[in-house]
Amino acid sequence: MENLVAGLFGLLVGTVGVVTGVTQLKRRTRFNRWKTTTGRVIERGTYQPDIPMLSAPAFRYAPLVKYKYQVDGKEFVSNSILPKRIQAPQHSTIKWAQKKAESFPDDVTVYYNAEDPSESYLVQTSKATLYTVITASGVVVLVGLAFLLIR
Repeated sequence: MENLVAGLFGLLVGTVGVVTGVTQLKRRTRFNRWKTTTGRVIERGTYQPDIPMLSAPAFRYAPLVKYKYQVDGKEFVSNSILPKRIQAPQHSTIKWAQKKAESFPDDVTVYYNAEDPSESYLVQTSKATLYTVITASGVVVLVGLAFLLIR
């Protein structure tokens, strides 16, 4: 009975992971088509994202890069480094976050959503990250199948 439950759980979790990874890869492709403009960094620093985390408090710091940019004569301000629809802010130690924030030049290329120019990002989520999610989830599916076959 335990193998059946473990196998079904593995299939469920792995399938959700694969579907999520493929969906995010498709989003990433759409994000590559967003328009660009030049922005200006107006603040650098660190902050602690307001998202649930399992990491120790010393590893909860994210880089803060606040930038302003203009689209059709209207000014916008954002602090999204990565596309929020794909990835939550990266976080680690305060030293890492500060170094990452300082790595951005004063003038940055801003990718923005033409339908809602207030939505923007500076750096695209890497394909390697998404392929890792898909691969790990595929392994979980295989482990789930192995548990089902061992019964």
